[in-house]
Amino acid sequence: MSLDVALKNFADAFAAGSENIGTVEYRPPQPFVEPIPLGSVLRDYYERLRFSDRPLVGARLMLKLFTLDWLEAAQHGWRWIRNKDGTITENPVWNKHWIVIADRNGDAIVVDNSTAGGVVTGHIGSYSVKIADDLASFFQVMAEAMTLEAITFNYDVLDDELNPIPGFLDAVSAIAMRILGPDGEAGFMEFFFG
Repeated sequence: MSLDVALKNFADAFAAGSENIGTVEYRPPQPFVEPIPLGSVLRDYYERLRFSDRPLVGARLMLKLFTLDWLEAAQHGWRWIRNKDGTITENPVWNKHWIVIADRNGDAIVVDNSTAGGVVTGHIGSYSVKIADDLASFFQVMAEAMTLEAITFNYDVLDDELNPIPGFLDAVSAIAMRILGPDGEAGFMEFFFG
């Protein structure tokens, strides 16, 4: 699937979800000034989506997307860290091609802008899991999982102890397996439901 189609599907799913906050709209590509070097796949992503109000995928899939005006700040704590003396420096273990594009409770969704399709990983503290071989696959899984949560389950996906119900987890897992394969499915489920 192309990134263009996946982003349109994601924007449609975002607009249809009553638990989502802010706006994500698909649009014809619009030029912009890069706050940091993004690489071609992230340029395509930001050219095609218009964000407002710091968009948040709501409900159980909760994911805060970083708009261009917040993108550079989002790299702090990952790419740039504060030394004991208070100065900001490059993190010696962080690859300069890893760009944080979203956050979930302090954990990051990262795109490797040195890869053709933008390999997506989830960073949970210093631990990371591969989620998708390309950004298009990641956003297609998100679009389908968001639609599933909103339409099929009507956001009723937690049991009395606030744990995701097995039927919802199985359905999301099936979507991730179909689109991402076994390794990506494992990474997606660990990052979002781990």
